Amino acid sequence: MIKSDTYTDKYRNWSKHETFSKTCIPPGTPFFLRLDGWKFRKLSEAIKAEKPFDEKFAKCLVSSGKILFTKGFRPALLYMASDEINILFLNAAPFRGRIEKVNSVLASLVSSAFTLNLRKFFVKENFAAFDSRIVVVLNDGKIMEYLAWRQMNSWRNHNNAYAYWVFHKMGHKPSEISKKLKGLKTEELHEIMFRQGVNLAKTPQWQRRGILVYKQPFLRKVENCFVTRWKINENWKLPLFTSGDGVKLIKQILEWTRQDKRGKSNCPSNKKSGN
Repeated sequence: MIKSDTYTDKYRNWSKHETFSKTCIPPGTPFFLRLDGWKFRKLSEAIKAEKPFDEKFAKCLVSSGKILFTKGFRPALLYMASDEINILFLNAAPFRGRIEKVNSVLASLVSSAFTLNLRKFFVKENFAAFDSRIVVVLNDGKIMEYLAWRQMNSWRNHNNAYAYWVFHKMGHKPSEISKKLKGLKTEELHEIMFRQGVNLAKTPQWQRRGILVYKQPFLRKVENCFVTRWKINENWKLPLFTSGDGVKLIKQILEWTRQDKRGKSNCPSNKKSGN
């Protein structure tokens, strides 16, 4: 039988080998957690998703991301495009900002939700996984820049997805398509797609600009007073984040998040004066 002091001496330092366990996001620092689908091209082929975009697949992504609201993580917003989910936290970092915990728990939670949602939306079983990274954004200006960057990337992926689909239908091999896309300018790509009956500027807006999910306050009347409640909104018709409407939308969401006062009511006092 091992004596307790011997046991302590032998094993006491193993926790120090957990190299990144104490690495944290500085308190009060806003950040994005970006989840990227792992091998989602193969996954979309396995479940026979429509090409180049499948609305059911997008709904699966949105539904999986929304679980973060219902599990109490309190993100400010989720921006989704292609196979990625960008999650903004303002002053409510989960797990006191411990990077290992934030990356591992949220990625695994969304992966599990997505796997289950595949059954719901495609009536097929498969496995899904997301990798995870943290991007620190120091102020509202950087938040806007980040979202504009990801939306620009969404537009580029949208164009390439349609081009790949059209070239494939024309009989080109994947290796040939890759070479064609690499050498094409944006204007040339648009012209080729237009001649094939695809106007890249008129495709569904969510395919070009992504989807935004956020909580919005509303007042509910309860007896003789109004109580603030929150609902989860899905916006599938986004403006450009670089436009006036886009900036206004994001600023409004940030303001709602910062003034989140759950359960605050405008009720008259029911106190009775004593005799």
